[in-house]
Order: sequence, then structure tokens, then C-alpha cells
Amino acid sequence: MKGAITKEFFPSVESRLAVNLHLSSNITTIMTGHGNIRSYLHRLKMIGSAECPCKHGIQTVEHVIFQCKRLKKERAILKSSLIKVGKWPMKKSELIDGNLKQFIKYINSLDLVKINQCIE
Repeated sequence: MKGAITKEFFPSVESRLAVNLHLSSNITTIMTGHGNIRSYLHRLKMIGSAECPCKHGIQTVEHVIFQCKRLKKERAILKSSLIKVGKWPMKKSELIDGNLKQFIKYINSLDLVKINQCIE
């Protein structure tokens, strides 16, 4: 399904247009699933395994945002700023709607190259 990950963040074109995004490579990668995410690179046959170097699952956008053990510290900062406004984990669209500043800060704090080192 084309744009499936992006639709999870922005269910409609109008919801995307309502948000002023200052794009970075990390934001584009997380909001599209295209880029330095092992499941994407594996699908394109650029790497041999989609497994996350944290050894706790396939590295997908969902995994990076909510589960990767290598991002525990960064995620704790995001969680502590969001837990006041809602449950954790929350839908991707809820990360954008009303929590954009904190979520963008989290995404931009990630070093996707460093996270993906080792394993192969």
C-alpha cells in the first residue's frame, strides 16, 4: 500500500498541509519508512537482514519510535514530555496532532547511522 506509513501520521492531505514541517533526513525517513531503516534497506536488497541491531525485532518505523532498546534514553525524554497529555504508546497521528514539537525533537535526536552499526 503506497504511502501506508505516511498515512498513519497524516490520515488526510489536509492534516499534512495543516502542519508546518521543517524536513530533515530523519523526519523524512520516519514519516515515510524510506531511508536508513533496516526493513526498507532489506526490502531493496541493500542489506542482508532487516533485524534491528538491538536484537529485539525487525527494524521498522514502529520499532524505532516505540521499541528499539538502543533508543531507550531518547524515548524516555519523549515519553516524559507526552505522558502528561495522553497514553503511551500513542497512535502516530497523535504524535503529530498536539505533540509535534516534542516528536520532531525526538526524531532529530536520533542517529540512525549509529543505531544501525554492527549486526551484518
